Amino acid sequence: MALDLSFKQLIDAAEEVAAPTGQPISIPINQVDEDPDQPRRSFDEQKLEELAESVLQHGVLQPIVLRQGTDEGRYVIVMGARRYRAAKRAGLRDIPAFIHAVGSADRYVQMIENIQREDLNAPEIAAFIADRLEQGDNQADISRKLGKPRDWVSRYASVQSMPEFLRSKLAGSSIRAVYELYQAWREQPNTVETLCAAQESFTNAHARQLARKIRSEVGGSHADGEGAAGAQSARGPIAPQVALRPIERDRVTAAAEKGSKSSVHRNERMSSSVTIRVRHQNRAGCLLVDRLASQGSRHAVLLVDGAEEAEEVPASTITIEEIIFA
Repeated sequence: MALDLSFKQLIDAAEEVAAPTGQPISIPINQVDEDPDQPRRSFDEQKLEELAESVLQHGVLQPIVLRQGTDEGRYVIVMGARRYRAAKRAGLRDIPAFIHAVGSADRYVQMIENIQREDLNAPEIAAFIADRLEQGDNQADISRKLGKPRDWVSRYASVQSMPEFLRSKLAGSSIRAVYELYQAWREQPNTVETLCAAQESFTNAHARQLARKIRSEVGGSHADGEGAAGAQSARGPIAPQVALRPIERDRVTAAAEKGSKSSVHRNERMSSSVTIRVRHQNRAGCLLVDRLASQGSRHAVLLVDGAEEAEEVPASTITIEEIIFA
């Protein structure tokens, strides 16, 4: 059965493969075990509590799907882990179930059910795809079996290659936004890490805009083969520069002179780019994106208005107020 189907057809396909026809049977809930290899790794506690309340009032309306376990009299869940957990919370002794005849779970069936019901988060989907690739499937196979576009599979497949600071952004940003940043990171790792340290989440449009700007500046730096810019290109990628108002430029340059020599060169070449205005503990200032904090990627370098020296602050304490493109 080809699974490149619509939303409803995918759900129907998963249920047809997993559950035989006929009536469900009642299984003692203490004989049921969860599948340790199922794609879903996390459960929303509030939604689980709401489902448990519904089960308490109305019972389990949709039977779960089980397979025979390795131990006699034991069953393993193929589909329905949330319903099983809710039934346990509700105090049920038995649960309605279909018994799946196949000896092992079909990982794609489990994945289809969870994806189409939006029960999985991005790291769980990425882990499943990484496992399938490791087992010998290619991206075309995965795309066909899940009924998802190739670029959808490619984005999730790239998660395993991302640095940790980018993977952490999946909690608050879409896979598309993080993938855009990942592509830019491959050309400008320091710049992207600094931007991510200063912001918790990104919209698709914002991530695409930042990635496009970083790529354009890389192209510009490659075209400039002379002078200080040429010297920097020989050593590696050039971080995007912050275009500041004249009075701000003087203070930023003064602060940069207290840092590394490379920072001085970057400020001397400061060109049209972006000014990131931020607020930290009721103090306004500018984020210095051309300098990495010595305390690591979870800190940012900030030049507070009126100050002569920059300081390092936890990135989580900064609020971005304005991004000005010159």
